[in-house]
Amino acid sequence: MQRPASTEELTVRKRALLATTLAAATAVLGGLTTAPAAQASTGNSLSVFAWNVDLATSVVDSTQNENAAGRTPVIESIIKQHDADVVVLDELFNHDSTSSIESALAAQYPYHTPVVGQVCSGGGWNGISGDCSNSWFVINGGTMIFSKYPITAQYAHVFSNSTSGTWDYNADKGAALAEIDKNGVNTWVVGTHLQADQSGTSTDTTQATRLAQLGEIRSWVNGIAGTSAPVLIGGDLNVEYFHGASRGDYTNAENAVGGVLGTPATDSSQLTTMDCPVSAWCQYMSGVESFPSDYQDSLDYVGYLNAPGRPTPLALPSVATDFDPQSGWTQGQVDTQSPSDHYPVQATFQLP
Repeated sequence: MQRPASTEELTVRKRALLATTLAAATAVLGGLTTAPAAQASTGNSLSVFAWNVDLATSVVDSTQNENAAGRTPVIESIIKQHDADVVVLDELFNHDSTSSIESALAAQYPYHTPVVGQVCSGGGWNGISGDCSNSWFVINGGTMIFSKYPITAQYAHVFSNSTSGTWDYNADKGAALAEIDKNGVNTWVVGTHLQADQSGTSTDTTQATRLAQLGEIRSWVNGIAGTSAPVLIGGDLNVEYFHGASRGDYTNAENAVGGVLGTPATDSSQLTTMDCPVSAWCQYMSGVESFPSDYQDSLDYVGYLNAPGRPTPLALPSVATDFDPQSGWTQGQVDTQSPSDHYPVQATFQLP
């Protein structure tokens, strides 16, 4: 990750961006209105919770003292507490943690996909596409979808586009697509984790990879879901809402995937989804992964994908950053309970 602007510069940039974003929201993709607050319930709804849980492989966990065994129960507790209909998790690279999460969530979330990239054929998927590798030197993609309601179809796609020389190049990262049947109403949900930035690699290069990956998702989803039902999306897109503004990263991402991407960044009262000045674990990981210890930006999104003739949510709902600090936390203190360097995002969609 390249050196971003300072916290003070980011604050100024956030204020300017919030004003222009809110003013332009009604013009996003075909005139659909971005709602500044949750919509009144009209008919069917589906809530989506997306979180990069930062659970590295057992080797990395051991050598970098990342304490997956201690953090995993906290992750499980936070997911249960927020009680969304559908949960998208990224960075499930630790097999013991993944098994624990599956078990802990089983009563509340009896349905789940496999982990993307864990296998390259079969494995419970209705189909697997893309550039999946069975090499011992390539880890899984880390993305998984949990649901309270039956998953009637599930597909995996492993990205063909990946930046050589980065850690992501050695992972089967991609996307999961699940068809959810909530009380007889079907909705497709995409969970994904896009190419990350990395020190020593140009951000222009990694952002170009992300846009290509979003294009892969668009084509893949169109070929499977078609116009059958709304398609929601959630995950760590690694698209810097604030630091990438001068590059047009957010708008370019929406255009590449053909959709509307919701973010808490449009609400100045919300934390950014990576907020190192607040999160002690984010500060710790800055030393492990060599990014600034005061890094702040929103990289995580929930939204929906457009296609001609496909139904869409009635509007883009407000997106919240879920913040669950230790007991007794007060403003200005560091959050020592967060078990990940990302905070989760959540939104409730009103469906046609």
